[in-house]
Amino acid sequence: MGMSKRKPRKLVPQEELVASFCKHSISSRSTFHPHQWKNGREPADMLIQISRALLFVNMTRSGSYFDQLCEHNINQARDRLIEWQTSGWQLRGRNEWASFAIDWDDIDYIHVISVVDGPHAACADHDLISANMPEKVKLCTTLTSSVMRNLALLGGGARDLIALCKAIRVRGKTSESRAIKLVGSRYRTLAYQAKSSIKLQPSLGGNTIIAGREVSAFEEHKLKFEMMRRQPENPELEIFSELAWTDYLPAIAFIVQSRAEMEQLREGQLRMAIFGQNVKFQVVLSNNMKLLVDNIPGLNEAADREQSAFSYLIAFGVSEAFVVTTRIATSATVADLTSP
Repeated sequence: MGMSKRKPRKLVPQEELVASFCKHSISSRSTFHPHQWKNGREPADMLIQISRALLFVNMTRSGSYFDQLCEHNINQARDRLIEWQTSGWQLRGRNEWASFAIDWDDIDYIHVISVVDGPHAACADHDLISANMPEKVKLCTTLTSSVMRNLALLGGGARDLIALCKAIRVRGKTSESRAIKLVGSRYRTLAYQAKSSIKLQPSLGGNTIIAGREVSAFEEHKLKFEMMRRQPENPELEIFSELAWTDYLPAIAFIVQSRAEMEQLREGQLRMAIFGQNVKFQVVLSNNMKLLVDNIPGLNEAADREQSAFSYLIAFGVSEAFVVTTRIATSATVADLTSP
């Protein structure tokens, strides 16, 4: 008799949330579940470290009323932060790309995210003084795991999460269903604005099938752009963790429009543009590899003038080549956490 296959272990909610962010979020390279401290306590359920900013996420599920859920999670987060500050212990862990060992002095700005689930769960902002948070904490928010997961599935990263939490701070207590709608509405609005600049669609090569599904040229290049962050051999791709939808969706539209134009004018075409605000990056496309290579010095000079953090180069042809080269460190997440 053959041995029966063991069924995969079902992930607990904390593991599901970390898995969603590590698979789908643009900030996946900076996301991990921390190891226990020597006293057996877990510092948090999920951490996202970007430069000197840290998103500190802990979760609870209960049938208790909303205020009780929030109080439990926020008190626990505060206690763990103080323990981290006073013990000298590190926040240690790893994901598929990197290992982490974060000292208290490595971080200047913290966003505490309390994730609550249950029949009374909702989303809300919390006053930092009332919560008695350490001075480094700049934002304290309660969300639900479904809200977080929906944002990650759309590719949203740390800065998209901060933007959502700031919107909730303005709105006040928000139901889970309404918060999910806020996430979807913001993404669709930004995607629509980007797509509205596309006047010509690529026609050569037919429609692309990804994961068994026919996708538009916009979806195709968005997925290809987001997948660049997963290259294991390039640790500098953690720069992608700083990106938000406002940065890279317009770049995807530029790629689609340029690709369509190059189909009409096939001889030696090259396009270049700079995108992003707090994170500037250069996008370069060509349908002639030699032309692209020959122009690298001038393209590098243009990127340096604009203080571009990285370049995203695409060579179209029989096959497509994608290259990312990084230049400077960025602090967009820090800027978002410290701005009103």
